[in-house]
Amino acid sequence: MTNTSSLNKLEYESTHTPLPDHIIEENILIRLEVKPLIRLKSVSKGWFSMISGTRFTKKHLKLWYPSNDRSLIVQDDRDNVGEDKYYLSFDENYNVNEFVELRNKYPAFKFNTCVVGSCNGLLCMYNENIMRMYVWNPATNQVRDTYGPVLSNWDDFEMRCTGFGYVSSIDDYKIGCLIFHNETLVIFVYSLKNGLWIQKPKTKWYYELLFEYLHETSAFVCDTLYWFPNRIEDERHYIIGLDLVEEDLVIIPLSIRFPGEFATVRLFQMQGCLTFCLIHGDNGTNHCHVRRMTEYRDMGDAMKWSIAWENDDELDLNYIGNNFVYLFDTGKCLVNKISDQSQQLVLHELSKVSLFGNQLIQEACFVIFQGSPLPILRVLFHLLDMAD
Repeated sequence: MTNTSSLNKLEYESTHTPLPDHIIEENILIRLEVKPLIRLKSVSKGWFSMISGTRFTKKHLKLWYPSNDRSLIVQDDRDNVGEDKYYLSFDENYNVNEFVELRNKYPAFKFNTCVVGSCNGLLCMYNENIMRMYVWNPATNQVRDTYGPVLSNWDDFEMRCTGFGYVSSIDDYKIGCLIFHNETLVIFVYSLKNGLWIQKPKTKWYYELLFEYLHETSAFVCDTLYWFPNRIEDERHYIIGLDLVEEDLVIIPLSIRFPGEFATVRLFQMQGCLTFCLIHGDNGTNHCHVRRMTEYRDMGDAMKWSIAWENDDELDLNYIGNNFVYLFDTGKCLVNKISDQSQQLVLHELSKVSLFGNQLIQEACFVIFQGSPLPILRVLFHLLDMAD
């Protein structure tokens, strides 16, 4: 006599064939957000291996976070701050989706630790007290200690420039550091894939040049980290680059003449090109220029810069200038407005600012954040995804 439950089981198994793993991956898992994926890792060893794999991560990044990314990390500018990093994201119309604090469980991050770069959801953290670099995943709260670049006697070294980027041609994340040691320049490059620091031969070249480069935020363009001195007061200056493939310096001479008292510069990537925002003062009025490098050949000054946006009117850059903190591919920019009583993080439309001028500035922007003067939101980094 056949058991009824056995018949039901056979009937169920015959009509409910398990889906192949590749169907589950391509049509279900790949379409989920990061947090559900993290929970689903515990379903089985197979799912854990699949979701943690490099191939799955790349496909998930490509689907969820295309090149026109609108997710950023905002960082506090104060020292000795614990929880001082924020996640900021926009929709396709640049309405704010999220503006939330990022929390971590690692004591090493609590004091004098700042974000020096972000790529594919991984944050590169620098602890100034012990000259130590970490790679942190905010989604999983996992951290990789690089144990460097300097393990001991760090008082003899002085960090000048740091940066972080993903080199797709070799499928590797790299950290680049320019460090002073006994009046020489030392280049350190860390490979996340190999887990090793490479120290390049010391050189006295460019040592004096790099005195003006101190913890400046880098721009990562075409496998190269770029830095610019925060303040320039003469006509001859340079963009310093570190090629993370060749692991060598790139020096771009740059002649900018401005009829002013000083200039501050910020570097960005805009539409795949190295771009700088130049803000200079002239008779008490500040002016803003955004230029994009369209061509560069290592032959003296052989380069071409196109004007992405500029304003020579009397624009109050106490409002849109010295606190110019991020530039999107679309030409929109984030600005930090700080006074004794309050602080605002504002999204501006540069073309409208140029069109309206000061009289109709309200038409060209909207306020993202408003609160007390602290924290000072200084640096913003792309955060493409928060996956392993």
